[in-house]
Amino acid sequence: MHDTAPTSLQAECLAAFSALRADINLNAETAIELGEGCNHFLPSPDLARYLSTLLDRFIRDGTLSAYSGCRAPGTKAAMAELLNHQLNTHLNASDIFFTRGGTEAINLTIGHLAESSHGLVLPLPNYYAFDQSALRWGAPVTAYYRHDGAIHATGADPARRTCLVEVLPNGVTGARHALPHQLGTDFTLIDVPFQIGTAGPQPTAILRDRVSAINLDSAALILTASKDLSLPGLRAAVVVTRNRALLDHLGRDRFERMATGGDPVSEVVMLFYASLLTVLDAPVEQTGKLVQVAQDCVRRAGLPELPDEETYRRVRNHLAAMSKRFRRNARALEASPLRRITGLDPSAGYSTFAELGTPQEDFLAWVMRCGKAGLRLNPAVVHGGTSAAWEALHPGGQLLRINLSEEPSFLDHGMALLGRHAGHPAPSRQQRPDLP
Repeated sequence: MHDTAPTSLQAECLAAFSALRADINLNAETAIELGEGCNHFLPSPDLARYLSTLLDRFIRDGTLSAYSGCRAPGTKAAMAELLNHQLNTHLNASDIFFTRGGTEAINLTIGHLAESSHGLVLPLPNYYAFDQSALRWGAPVTAYYRHDGAIHATGADPARRTCLVEVLPNGVTGARHALPHQLGTDFTLIDVPFQIGTAGPQPTAILRDRVSAINLDSAALILTASKDLSLPGLRAAVVVTRNRALLDHLGRDRFERMATGGDPVSEVVMLFYASLLTVLDAPVEQTGKLVQVAQDCVRRAGLPELPDEETYRRVRNHLAAMSKRFRRNARALEASPLRRITGLDPSAGYSTFAELGTPQEDFLAWVMRCGKAGLRLNPAVVHGGTSAAWEALHPGGQLLRINLSEEPSFLDHGMALLGRHAGHPAPSRQQRPDLP
């Protein structure tokens, strides 16, 4: 699908991205991007005020002046307790490890998997960090699998052990992908990039059932607040596992980076996020009780206060407005130059995958021409995998990622430009969906 061979230190998807972005229109006044992997719905102002309060406290009490290893250990115990409420499981403080974002968690976990002779089975599409970390640490990617569970073997030499990577929901398509059948695995890595999406705050039943079906002695769960809360720069994530070898690996890395390995603000935000998900999953009338439970939990751990009940309610309303925008933009695609892919309707998150309705003779050359004209697009090949895997699992597919968090007027303008470049006629007024 493309001729951008990776360097020895760069995954093929990153090489493809670099090639597609070469010599594009960088004029910020006119160039637009339709599929950026970032939540553009502004963060809650109530959350901003809470972060300011946390930062002020941590400066005043000396927390930010101490190495991360010198801080009180109560945060892990509080996180375990809050996740037990959310996931109906039995976690202890020793099962929790905070990282500086999901990318760091992926990188460190794959580093350990490579060290322990695991090969990886990855979903397609996926976040670039999976392929890049596998290449960096020498973990062979033995297969990729599609949203319906169909699998493509890469031909890489098999490793002694196999790790199945599941992204729930998929970070690019927003859908839950079926797992490949009859695949023997020794370790399972579940990455949860977001849990709020097009249908409003999502019930945690799917994640709860998935966690109940795995043995955390041979599995790990990565949770992050960054995408749902529109705070990617905060770098807030947690790894949940009972695998002692992985926990030891994470601990050694933290020891080597003691001055920079932790962030007290992001750790407390993860506590807030875990409690917020429980609130979102419950009827509104239970909000007060659940907020009190969360507040009591962090108080016992000697940690800063969580927000009050009214703040939780306002943040809940803010996220409902975010979901409304996702739904509106998802419906807007029905009258766009794109067509939906069966089985890939987004259920959570701000990202969706769709196919160009008017096929181009040379798709990637067309994408590059669009970029030079100021319309930046993100086709399939930049979202993990290899050209061989994409051709095997999506033969001939002219697939694009679309960001549903954009301002509606921005998305509509981008869709009009896309149609113009693709030679797709603009929809008539009668064809336009009724968009609130």
